[in-house]
Amino acid sequence: MPVLLSSLIDVPAGKLAGALAADGSRCCLREWLARVPDPRSRLGRWHPLVFVLALAVCAFTAAGHDSPEAVAQWAACCSQGTLAVLGGRCDPWTGRIRPPSVRTLSRIFSRIDAEAFNAAVCGYLAALPSRPAEELAAVTRHEREQRRAARAAAASGPAGLLPQSAADGKTVRGAVRGDGSQVHLLSVLDVAAGTVCAQREIDAKTNEIPELVPAIAHLDLIGTVLTLDALHTQAETARHLAGDKHAHYLMIVKGNQPSLLAAVAAALAGPDSGFTGTSWTEDGKGHGRRERRSIRTAPADGIDWPHAAQVFRIRRDSGPTHGSWEHKEIAYGITSLPAELAGPRHLAFYARRHWAIENREHYVRDKTFAEDLQRVRTGNQPNAYAAIRNLVTGAFRRAGFANIAHARRYYGRDDQRILALYGYT
Repeated sequence: MPVLLSSLIDVPAGKLAGALAADGSRCCLREWLARVPDPRSRLGRWHPLVFVLALAVCAFTAAGHDSPEAVAQWAACCSQGTLAVLGGRCDPWTGRIRPPSVRTLSRIFSRIDAEAFNAAVCGYLAALPSRPAEELAAVTRHEREQRRAARAAAASGPAGLLPQSAADGKTVRGAVRGDGSQVHLLSVLDVAAGTVCAQREIDAKTNEIPELVPAIAHLDLIGTVLTLDALHTQAETARHLAGDKHAHYLMIVKGNQPSLLAAVAAALAGPDSGFTGTSWTEDGKGHGRRERRSIRTAPADGIDWPHAAQVFRIRRDSGPTHGSWEHKEIAYGITSLPAELAGPRHLAFYARRHWAIENREHYVRDKTFAEDLQRVRTGNQPNAYAAIRNLVTGAFRRAGFANIAHARRYYGRDDQRILALYGYT
């Protein structure tokens, strides 16, 4: 029977690792970190790579340890037992395990194979089991965000939803390469789980558009809906997703495709009475304002776009809780989803959930982990540390936490809790 975190809140820290280790559904992080090749020469190598990577992951799990200096400080404060469990090497002269220094961390993470490390992180997160909704409600009863997440998990969307992933890029503002360009990372998020399943650094001489295909090359997207912003609304991308990956795409159409935008707008023009059977409207209220979202759809007949099945128009009206509407926004889109697989409500649901990659990944890395304030920039450090933030966030979500800041404070109280979270005993 799985062990609920809610039942472990008051368990002494020393017993926590054994309690979670008894849960056979847990997989150990060590097995996945061992797949990352060591970039160092064997000569003079002291700290095992698995040990250094595990220390960094555990340090980032505890609140306040968001930089290499903080990782080294957290490691220096660890007990010898914790260092031994993580795989530290014992000095035969002193009989003690010496944690790595800041310089050692910087050298390793600047030279690490970022693609292999990201693959290990995404593989580990995919192997972690998700907690059922009823367990989530029991685990996350302390924070407002967690109660809201439990209600959202219990609420059912339209019937027949397909798995959804979202792709978007993020610039690491504090990381600047030697040529003056900023580090930009393209991520693919499993929307339902809230975990990153792919991440790729964009070279300074290119952009996100050609890098999407290699970023998703290892992903099984058959029957999955991949939502994309207007930058990725490209004919070759649509052809690859629907033809080669056997996935469905949902793309936003803007001015970077003027002829497509004109064709989609023309297909969706007219009064609301002409779209009575292919429209959906939803009202919402929160954060001191109210919002009305409406969508109309039409067949993509006559529109020259690979595997296009439907086009849609989303209108968003917003205003104060009491009063008239003040703002209006119109967005157009195109999708390979046929009407029998996705009606207006389905398309509205997919389009709105695309923002999960902003709210559940980019925002968390910026605000909870202070990513844009970090100045690490040498070699592959920005990419590698972003992968660690993705790993920690995904592990928290798989464990049932919706509020990542709350989870970091909880696990930061005792390193035994962190070891248990990642399957170390």
